[in-house]
Amino acid sequence: MKIILTTDVPKLGNRYDIKELKDGYANVLISRGVALLASPQALASLASKKAQSEKKKEEEMKIFDSLISSIDNKKIEVKVKANEKGHLFKSVSAQEIVRAIKETTGIEVEESSIVMNHIKEVGTHTVEIKKSNRKGKCEVIVKAN
Repeated sequence: MKIILTTDVPKLGNRYDIKELKDGYANVLISRGVALLASPQALASLASKKAQSEKKKEEEMKIFDSLISSIDNKKIEVKVKANEKGHLFKSVSAQEIVRAIKETTGIEVEESSIVMNHIKEVGTHTVEIKKSNRKGKCEVIVKAN
């Protein structure tokens, strides 16, 4: 049975992909609302939906690129509780970094675009801001509160 995916399905495909599946699996996906039967009408509307989706994705990437250029290589300060040796009582979260970026630059970054290792010590750490294949970096200075 031929179907059109209406959302991304892990290990199967992305939104608007056309897939040929066994009837049972296709019916399960259709009943869950993540796929449509690939009828002639659905295939005709697929092209316009795909074009709109691509245009929207391009606009989001332009906005993200301008965001990255304004944040790239900036120094962001985060104050947290630490002991005398500089070890933090809890690691710095992506949410705290998003909040610090907003306070410092006034720019809102999605928490999901922050890529970092666990920050557990006072000091300067590099954090990556990534979306799709585009990325930027900022320095996060962790200070004891």
